[in-house]
Amino acid sequence: METDQELLINGLNELGIKPANAVIRHFILYLHELKKWNRAYSLTAINDNRDIIIKHFMDSLLYLKAIPEGLWSICDVGSGAGFPGLPMAIVRPDISVTLVEPSRKKTAFLKHMKRTLSLSNVVVIVSRVEDVKDSTFDIAVTRALFSIGDFIKKAGPILKEGGFLVLNKGPKFEEEIKDLPAHTHTRYEIIPVSLPLTALQRSLIKVSID
Repeated sequence: METDQELLINGLNELGIKPANAVIRHFILYLHELKKWNRAYSLTAINDNRDIIIKHFMDSLLYLKAIPEGLWSICDVGSGAGFPGLPMAIVRPDISVTLVEPSRKKTAFLKHMKRTLSLSNVVVIVSRVEDVKDSTFDIAVTRALFSIGDFIKKAGPILKEGGFLVLNKGPKFEEEIKDLPAHTHTRYEIIPVSLPLTALQRSLIKVSID
């Protein structure tokens, strides 16, 4: 049986991310704090260490496959316990990540993790994305259960000109695209990705709004 550290190292290597000691320490601490807070606040239904590492940490890092190198500002909409935004911020200190989450108990955890991990590139906002009025971003991402159409409506207004959205979808994403209104001025890029340490396939949907 692999240790947590070994799982993290192997998963990061599969993603092409250098498993630096500081990054591994951050994820181990994140895992510990998530499980501790989860007992009181029910942040996630996943409790097994291996499942958290794969289904939360590695799945979150897949989003970076749709994001080229650069000094991006990213909004994680409906961040929950920090996915995908916090893992992205841990491995990419050059990007600015804003976690938008309406639940006060979840944002209390997010603020705790920002302090605990000393993540100067993270901002936490207690809000629904529809109520974010004073900020715009290069990229918006989500793991919340938005349809593509709903995410365009909710997050489109906070994008800068030339910005884009990224969603992680299962095999039915084509039906969602077909269901969008014909007048929607959007362009899609489908990026097939493999979830590390598993045989599972994902589809990242990159949506640019004209």
